Amino acid sequence: MSNQPKWAWWVVGIVIPVVGIIVSIQLASKSDSGAKSDAGSQSQSASSGASATGGSGVGSASGGSESKAATPPAADQPAKVFAGPLKITLTEDSSYVDLDNSKPFPGPSDKGADVTTGFMLPTQDLYPPKSGNVMAVSSPDGPEPTKADCLSLIQKNGTYTSGKLTSGTRLCLQTDEGRIAYLRLTAVPTRKALMFEATVWE
Repeated sequence: MSNQPKWAWWVVGIVIPVVGIIVSIQLASKSDSGAKSDAGSQSQSASSGASATGGSGVGSASGGSESKAATPPAADQPAKVFAGPLKITLTEDSSYVDLDNSKPFPGPSDKGADVTTGFMLPTQDLYPPKSGNVMAVSSPDGPEPTKADCLSLIQKNGTYTSGKLTSGTRLCLQTDEGRIAYLRLTAVPTRKALMFEATVWE
């Protein structure tokens, strides 16, 4: 021990530990920067992957549902037809018709009937068996009324009878179940028969 020079103790006691500490700090800083760069690249790739795959998938899925919800039916889209157009002939023996039936046909009973006529009355007209302002006369000129046209006419000019009937008379009617119907006389009414064409909308 006494043969070793004094500077050797400085090397062993101070220089070597200091060098070791410096090397340790440099290694630690390199590993931290490497981990941060790896994490940064992983997060960047994950975000780019999400935007390319998951993000677009979610976006397209939610976008699809939003587009469906935000797309109302077109205003000029025709209303769904429940029955007709079909020709109906009322006679003395079958003077009632239920327009809420998917296949309306004349019958002798007023049960469920939406419209009828009185062949023996002084003025022959069409009217609902139950009282109510659910009928309106449409203009004989111009295009045939739509469901929306008929509904508007009934709301504004609803009455309980058609008034005088002639060939070509056009009528709008609201049924007992709330459907809207359009009736157009196809022949001059007589004391034996009254013929019209009917279309009923949902």
